[in-house]
Amino acid sequence: MNDPIPELFGVSARELFAQKKLVQSHGSPARFPAFMRTGLFENLDALVQKYGGGLEVANGTAADGVQVPVSDIPALALMKLGVTVFFKDIKRQVGPSRDWLKNLELALGLPECADIAAFANSSGSGLSLHHDRFDQFLFHLQGKKRFRYSANRFVTQADLSVAPYGAAQAEWGQVYRHGFPLTSDEIMQEGMESVTLEPGSAFFMPAGTWHTTAEQDGPCMSIVVVVRAPSRLTLLNNWLNYYAGQSAEWRTRPYGAWAADEGQRAVEQRRFGELLVDLGRRLQHAPIQEAFDAWTAHGFTVGTQGEYPLSAPFERYVRLTSSSARFEDDPALGKLRCIVRSGPTHRPQAETVLAFHHEAKPILDFVLTTRAAFTLNEVAERFPDFERDEVRSLLTWLAHAALIRPLPASEWGPDAPGSR
Repeated sequence: MNDPIPELFGVSARELFAQKKLVQSHGSPARFPAFMRTGLFENLDALVQKYGGGLEVANGTAADGVQVPVSDIPALALMKLGVTVFFKDIKRQVGPSRDWLKNLELALGLPECADIAAFANSSGSGLSLHHDRFDQFLFHLQGKKRFRYSANRFVTQADLSVAPYGAAQAEWGQVYRHGFPLTSDEIMQEGMESVTLEPGSAFFMPAGTWHTTAEQDGPCMSIVVVVRAPSRLTLLNNWLNYYAGQSAEWRTRPYGAWAADEGQRAVEQRRFGELLVDLGRRLQHAPIQEAFDAWTAHGFTVGTQGEYPLSAPFERYVRLTSSSARFEDDPALGKLRCIVRSGPTHRPQAETVLAFHHEAKPILDFVLTTRAAFTLNEVAERFPDFERDEVRSLLTWLAHAALIRPLPASEWGPDAPGSR
């Protein structure tokens, strides 16, 4: 692991993120990674002319403004309109950025969750006062940018994005229940720090920091790296979906819970309470590691994780009927080629080619014909000529190819552990 942060900020990524305050770093642009100084980021003209992904635009005063997606309008034309342009698909187009982001995730002990984007500001444009949901870095590349910010005195760990004039998100109430700013002016009148960013300037900004870049004096360009790490609550909700989601009782619709008749409501509420007690007993004995493995498995399934978690020790799998496999003999390799065609998911249908020893064909046939979920132990016992680690590796690669899918939570049995 090569932590990319010490050479930019003088401390490790973990130490920097633990400070929970905006930390500046100034110097020559030459200290930035090469991908931030070449290609799309060679200069502002290169970015607006060569970029080919999704765009958003923003403008307004510090107190009031909006950021909205646009389509079918080139970035160069948007810049001429005098707005700020947000380039949101940088990671996909700048391949070398992925290794840098991966090293950052490893240094922070996180799964794949870091992304990279860019802002190009026309003269007079910028973002109105707001705060973001996730911790992030800004690397300034061209021109001068006036950046104003202040710590959030209302809440810590906001875990939502807020602009005083924007629509309140669903999580607003529970996060800001102890108080909130009524207007943008209220925050700005309390005093905001101001810094002029020049090429080579960078800062780390924790989530929840109020800031604005409105009314820039001239055109400028910056890169933003956002670390969208899941909260503990997010991990719990995802894990419960995989764990309790195995239960027919938890999947049952609560008919009667909103009935006019009090007796009907009481029946459903009583049953819901009994299920909560049972769930609490079960969770006392559930392996905590499952919550983290379930997050990476889910991310690969829905497309937020580009890489399958090959190192996660999943014990159970289920065959996906939307995928298929065919076999070809490969004399050159002396192996059996397994061509998996994945079914319709978040990605276009694709083929993955795997190579196995011919002796593994019975295991592959078992996987293709089984209807119920199966465990690693069951397969290993059924095919004793194979080492358990060999079976694990085979199942892992079949899951990577989306022929099977891991069930990343313990089996939901009829009785809660510890309930007797």
